[in-house]
Amino acid sequence: MRYIDKLGAEIFVSPGIATNGKTWMTVRRERNEFSIHRIVSKALPVRQTEAEAQADLDAYASKKGWRRV
Repeated sequence: MRYIDKLGAEIFVSPGIATNGKTWMTVRRERNEFSIHRIVSKALPVRQTEAEAQADLDAYASKKGWRRV
């Protein structure tokens, strides 16, 4: 599940770049950009499964009022 934040950036869960899918993190992609950047927050730690990372993101997005895409 993906979200759009208040500034229009797309927020989603992605596999870790150098971990071959062994870790998952929450990232943001600015409008009209191709690169992604990890969101560093205690509420959004790197997780071992996609489901764990998505649950963190869902809770965080709800608190922030982000729109689901």
